[in-house]
Amino acid sequence: MTTLIVGGDYIKPLEKIIADRGLSRIEHWTGRKAGDLKKSVPKGTRLVVLLYDYLNHGLAKKVRNDADRLGLPVIYCRRSMVEFCAKLDDLLESGVTGVKCGGGREVCGSCPLNVRPGTRH
Repeated sequence: MTTLIVGGDYIKPLEKIIADRGLSRIEHWTGRKAGDLKKSVPKGTRLVVLLYDYLNHGLAKKVRNDADRLGLPVIYCRRSMVEFCAKLDDLLESGVTGVKCGGGREVCGSCPLNVRPGTRH
């Protein structure tokens, strides 16, 4: 399972937080290269993170549209550890397939809405 982080130059702290929550592979696009607009979201991606204070509007719009088309959850935040942790934990509580939340619970992989078993759809 892959997490795509778009924007930012130094993302090691974010990588550690994501790895601690069960996503093993992380792909990072700085957004500084012209070729980044031609890239496609990698196969197996489960989560997209847009660090909007280090990202141009064109690339943000392209990645957002690709994520919407693929049905991927997107976290929009600054490169702030506190903000990122809060948004990631909120997303995990809402249920993302294949990602463990802080309590070690997994979400239902068969639900097309990625909702935790036992909750209302």
